[in-house]
Amino acid sequence: MLQHDRMGRRNFLMGGLALAASSTLLPEAMQLTAHASPVLPAAPAAGPPIRQPQAVLSDMQDPRAWVLSSDDGSIRPDTSTYSHGTQSLEITTTDDPDRPTSADLALVGVDMTDCQWDLWLRAEDYRQIGSILLELGGDGEDCLRLDVAPDMRTLRTGTWCRVTVNRAATRSVVGSPLLERVTRVRLKVVPESDSSPSRIWLGYLATLPSADSGIVSISFDDGYDSDYDTARGIMQRYGIPAGTSYVIADKVGLPGRMSNDQLAEMREVHGWDIAAHASADLTTLDEPGVRKEFGTIRAFLLDHGYRDGAAHFALPMGRYNELVLRVSQDYFNSLRTIDVAPETLAPGDPYRLRVFYCGAYTTEEQVERTLAKCREHRCWTHMVFHRVDKDPDDAPESVGAASFKRFMKRVAESGLPVKTVSEVMRSQAPAPAPD
Repeated sequence: MLQHDRMGRRNFLMGGLALAASSTLLPEAMQLTAHASPVLPAAPAAGPPIRQPQAVLSDMQDPRAWVLSSDDGSIRPDTSTYSHGTQSLEITTTDDPDRPTSADLALVGVDMTDCQWDLWLRAEDYRQIGSILLELGGDGEDCLRLDVAPDMRTLRTGTWCRVTVNRAATRSVVGSPLLERVTRVRLKVVPESDSSPSRIWLGYLATLPSADSGIVSISFDDGYDSDYDTARGIMQRYGIPAGTSYVIADKVGLPGRMSNDQLAEMREVHGWDIAAHASADLTTLDEPGVRKEFGTIRAFLLDHGYRDGAAHFALPMGRYNELVLRVSQDYFNSLRTIDVAPETLAPGDPYRLRVFYCGAYTTEEQVERTLAKCREHRCWTHMVFHRVDKDPDDAPESVGAASFKRFMKRVAESGLPVKTVSEVMRSQAPAPAPD
């Protein structure tokens, strides 16, 4: 079994955090209890905005940096858990979605017109959180509001998670925020309905440079023969040469699944990635069981010559825990979830790749809007399908061939480059990791 270098993966995972954790743009005040009228530090005298597309905004090491700006909830520095340095910011929620908890960070004026945002978060219980919003603005209420975790399952493990977002995750724009000179960052945590008070921790906040272009990938789970019989031809008709098929070793050659000969043709003739998948719920297995599942599919792919695809795994049913994430790094370069959110380029966490999950419920309008955001904000739209059926049944994972044609037509008309998963991951050079 070919083992990968963990340090190399850690450098990719940390890619984009180019400044040392002590390099911050911090103000001078922090309050720890609720108050009605928060007093933020005065901004420095006007001057040219700081143009640092790759800069640490807060490493959480200054206990005076953040102020509570909501009437409810609380914040405090916490030295018992942290992603960087020796402490984090603990944010305690209420049990009422109408009473969110907000924490503000004052800045000297940072140009955020063309950047992405990098957060390290931990949730005590993600099911208690309705949304986490990052608001970028100034002295007033005008702001750009980003949905940090459109799919809250991204924080399911209860451990530290790197979450990167760009403007494709815009929830709303309030007024006319001056993004060329942002002087206030607000993190707002909104409880879920019928929830209990809970905690999240913020360990790090930075900006990252934007990508040069958005990218689309077309992927298929389970190795159904419709990848070969139906989807491939439709994609080629619209000038889309290749996709990624995540296959299950013991399903290959069964009725309704691609054969070894078809997989070989997909790879050698048509340029598809043949990548790794499984059918077992990995979260129910112990470590030897998880390693057996990973080892089986990886050995199958390597034995059949699919070296590129063997480095990438799609999680069965999208389920994972901390054990699965940790062990996967001994076998793969990426782990694909079914967490639904725009993925950044480069991905902040290659072991929690987020997707645009497609099924019988997906509409052409949704595809069109998603592609427009991808083109405008230069993110990765990773479209994931299962079966593409000429005569679709009522299964939610079955997409009709007619619908798939319309979707691929939209992809072709978008002008966005279409790449396989291994091509995307190879093209994303990591930035230097901090010390």
